[in-house]
Amino acid sequence: MSALGIYCADCGTECERITGREAGAREPDLLDAQVWACTVCPEAWAPCAKDGTSVGLPAGAETRNARVMLRERQVERIIGEALRHCPNGRTIAEERVASFLAHALRLPASEAAIDRLNIEWCREAWHALHGASYADVVRHAQTYRPRKAA
Repeated sequence: MSALGIYCADCGTECERITGREAGAREPDLLDAQVWACTVCPEAWAPCAKDGTSVGLPAGAETRNARVMLRERQVERIIGEALRHCPNGRTIAEERVASFLAHALRLPASEAAIDRLNIEWCREAWHALHGASYADVVRHAQTYRPRKAA
């Protein structure tokens, strides 16, 4: 029996909780841990959080690799620009980049988290971030920041 709302990012099938070994996880710390896995896609899984929810959406190897590449080559590049100017500003830079990406993809922030993207959204995110600089992210944050209530 699976929790409501945990679906495979690749095929949209509802997922179930099983062990990492059953799902095909190769990381030693995940072999005996609970993961959410797709019953249709081979090796489509996501780690299970302590509260039983999924950490991101289960996805196959290709989608997981696309997420890693997106994070390493685009998101970290932009955050690296921010850290050159403010070495202690990682948290705010991550929040700003996440907001910028959600706006560029026209998705709610919770749905635009990299661990929730499927392969097509990873491609869209790559194109959205490819030419962006941290200055673009800051401009976006200044333009779309929440206003104080009067």
